[in-house]
Amino acid sequence: MEVILLESLNKLGKIGDVVNVKDGFARNFLIPQKKALRANKENKDYFSKIKDEVLEKNNKIIENAKSVIKKISEKEIVFIRNASDNGQLYGSVSPKDISSYFEEQKIDIRPSNINLHNVIKKIGIYGINIKLHADVSCNLKINVATSLENAKSQKIEANKVEDKDEKKITSKETPKSSSKKTEENQLNSEKEVKNDEEKKELSKKEKSPKKSKTLKSDNKEEIKSADKKK
Repeated sequence: MEVILLESLNKLGKIGDVVNVKDGFARNFLIPQKKALRANKENKDYFSKIKDEVLEKNNKIIENAKSVIKKISEKEIVFIRNASDNGQLYGSVSPKDISSYFEEQKIDIRPSNINLHNVIKKIGIYGINIKLHADVSCNLKINVATSLENAKSQKIEANKVEDKDEKKITSKETPKSSSKKTEENQLNSEKEVKNDEEKKELSKKEKSPKKSKTLKSDNKEEIKSADKKK
């Protein structure tokens, strides 16, 4: 089914785009949620009238999303959970749990806006993605531990690992830069050698005509002296 998008959606398109989607997806989600209109002539004419209004509404949504992202990007998210000796949680941390965590802080983030890279069933630090709009998202980390003290130690260990990784990256990059410098030095030295050789050849060429002239003048003097003796 062809639909006109009323908001920007990942992997589909931007506002006003006419896209082809599965019938069930259009009927059960896009159209009821007012995210799209069926792309018939009547709706196309209707959209051309409300286009500016839709774009203005979308810009407000983007601004609100950016302000929310700014608030949560500065927060340290810690979940205290019961776990076995091997760190296995008695349950899990779900997008709904994370949404409830933000709700307690009066920040409205729906579970559907929260993407977990991995299922959280053990203690540790995990990366999550918060996507409030097709154009507005951020990556966060949540610290799942059995106590606040354990959460602090986990954070310290994670920072140490990150520092080691950064050092490895920089150490790998430096030999490349040094090798580039050596190559440049070699090229420069080769250029200098060539320039010296060219200078020597030029000096030889400049000196050789003078020698021939002096030889000619010597020959002339010898001939004159021979004529005088005769």
